[in-house]
Amino acid sequence: MVGRRRGHGEGSIYRRSDGAWVGAVHLGSEGGRRRRRVVYGKTQAEVWARLREAQRQFEGGHDPAPERLTVEQFLGDWLERVLPGTVNERSEDTYRGVVRLYIVPTIGSIRLAKLVPSDVSRMLVALERRGLAAETRRQARAVLRRALRIAEQDGLIPRNPAAIADGPRIPRREGRTLTPDEARRFLEAIEGERLEAAYVLALALGLRRGEVLGLSWHDVDLDAEAPVLVVRRQVNRGRRGLELSELKTSSSRRTLYLSDPVVQVLRRRRLQQRKEQLAAGPLWMDRDDLVFTSPLGGFLDTTAFGKSVPRLAERAGLGHWTLHELRHSCASLLLAMGVPLEVVSETLGHASIRMTKDVYGHLLAPSRMQAAEAMRRALWADAEPGADRLATNLATNDESSRARKPLTWGNVRPGGFEPPTCGLRVRCSAVELEAHPGV
Repeated sequence: MVGRRRGHGEGSIYRRSDGAWVGAVHLGSEGGRRRRRVVYGKTQAEVWARLREAQRQFEGGHDPAPERLTVEQFLGDWLERVLPGTVNERSEDTYRGVVRLYIVPTIGSIRLAKLVPSDVSRMLVALERRGLAAETRRQARAVLRRALRIAEQDGLIPRNPAAIADGPRIPRREGRTLTPDEARRFLEAIEGERLEAAYVLALALGLRRGEVLGLSWHDVDLDAEAPVLVVRRQVNRGRRGLELSELKTSSSRRTLYLSDPVVQVLRRRRLQQRKEQLAAGPLWMDRDDLVFTSPLGGFLDTTAFGKSVPRLAERAGLGHWTLHELRHSCASLLLAMGVPLEVVSETLGHASIRMTKDVYGHLLAPSRMQAAEAMRRALWADAEPGADRLATNLATNDESSRARKPLTWGNVRPGGFEPPTCGLRVRCSAVELEAHPGV
């Protein structure tokens, strides 16, 4: 083996003074510079085998990671060179914190080419032993998986170990929700508050904190025959302070119908803001014609806005409730009123109906009971005259019957829906507030 003549491109090996064997092979050029792969081994034969493997992988379209490149080094390069610009600054800061606090301390010293799914599982176990929540462990795996996807695309690793490793089991948490009576008491407590309309939108439409504060008057049409509100922007705290940005996903951007009580509270807010603008005079900032601003027209602080809800809830005698729990209550009240799950999902701006079901599935018992009752009427027709005939027509798709009775709004619409809202996004607030005239 020692005296073997090397072929062109096979690479070279030598023995260091400490007895270790080192091999190098050139893998083409990039940017005018020759790419060189260095491998190490305890014996000459081991180095030859690694050189041949590197050459084989390269010729097959896979450019293995440098042998001494660690996970920490790769992630550092990913954070500086790849991640910026692909997510907003707030998310980028979160990713950096996850890498620094959770990933690097556990598997950062492992060489990238040697990383396997069991290493990722070991990381998750170590984080669990530190007492970190399942959601934090899920986030650590998600960030690592996103970074290693780039390594896989670039051919540095043959597969993504973080995508293969099992993630932590996230326990379902059933959040608290206001009852209709408690919701009315909260609305009574905030009546006359400067930001009354903001709290109403959070409860009646399920808007997120940033979405409420990012709402512009250009996105609200209170004078239309069917008043609407368009959710498309949000206010977040970034590196340079509070800033306005577009919502990231198409599902987050949505149009919602407004009931008359919501329209009236927004009209009062518009009148109030005009008075504040006159009082401020030349000091008025006019931040993108936002609906909710400081008394001088600037951004409202997101943290202070969130902290105001528990204070108001305490004043109403309801105990401690958060702004996010107002959004949660909106979804729960809609489901309790029989609004379809897919409409609730669209109203909240969820990425998918599955997300809505995972969070609010436990509230669907009344709908399941209705399904059981519907099947009882279909199978045991004596309980309701005509039910057997209706079920037969639906099941057999009787075209002749359709011909005798043309489709009209009156014979196809579901009970309780009016023509302007059927097939469109349901008036979220109307469903709840019209059921309780006192709200």
